[in-house]
Amino acid sequence: MKTSLVVHLGAAVFALPLSSIAAEPSAPFSMAGVSDRGETVELRFDAPSARTARLLIKGDRTGATAKTVPCSYEIEPVQKSGTLDNPVIQIRFADNQKLTIACDPLSDNCHADGYPTVSGTTFSLLWRIQRADPQSVHAKGLARK
Repeated sequence: MKTSLVVHLGAAVFALPLSSIAAEPSAPFSMAGVSDRGETVELRFDAPSARTARLLIKGDRTGATAKTVPCSYEIEPVQKSGTLDNPVIQIRFADNQKLTIACDPLSDNCHADGYPTVSGTTFSLLWRIQRADPQSVHAKGLARK
């Protein structure tokens, strides 16, 4: 039995539409959600030119070993809804399962179109955008120099 779980992760600032974030490699982001077992799951997006991502199933609640599942993504052209832009991202997993995630342009909240089961784990409809702290990204860039 699949259970819809509420994302209970800390709030993140979502100041730009998803399409703007994806177009800026200097502004990394991920999406976080929850599995049917209450484990944290994250979609971590690589550089926009790569169009690849990873689904990380942390195993933080059950104590299971963390799993990483490769996937690809595509940002759809922004759909206009009244006066607001509604960013939409298409995720495709290796087994050809697809997941569409639409984001609220005024918050960090997103909603998937179904309950996909990937690598034996089903995850929630609710997702939240997480972006790296700009100061930590800047610090990492300086450390590489």
